[in-house]
Amino acid sequence: MIMQSLSAITIRQALPSDATFVSGLSPRLSGVPGPSWHDLAAMEGFQDRYMAATFSPAELEGASTLIAETADGRRLGYIHVRPGKDGVSDEPCGYVSLLALDKGAEGTGVARRLMEAAEDWARARGYRLLSLDVFADNRRAIDFYRRGGFERETIRMVKPL
Repeated sequence: MIMQSLSAITIRQALPSDATFVSGLSPRLSGVPGPSWHDLAAMEGFQDRYMAATFSPAELEGASTLIAETADGRRLGYIHVRPGKDGVSDEPCGYVSLLALDKGAEGTGVARRLMEAAEDWARARGYRLLSLDVFADNRRAIDFYRRGGFERETIRMVKPL
């Protein structure tokens, strides 16, 4: 559990030395509640492919990975943001590709701080919108994003056959 106040937590640009920390949180992302028709192996495969695509050189143009850490340098989580396009208007917008926390940082306000940093990143680039995707079964994440002001824009529906 994080015992420091949120004011003691800093948000900084990721360094190459953070790569192991970032990839080490991948199992936390593949373990979120996903569609019932996909087992853990499918979710892990999806996460591995998504991480590889997200951090490919072609996708890193204009993107930013931000790390939350304590005053003594303990990394708590990260957020990866990149340029995107709104699905309705096709206007450029910010896109939150990934948000992951160390288990001990859950419920401490660290995710909120990372989302605020993402909003600052998007505003600094002149974007009017910040978007993200979340699995429909991940109620905890959906509730978190709603409390942060995010609204549904589209809903993708799937029917297992």
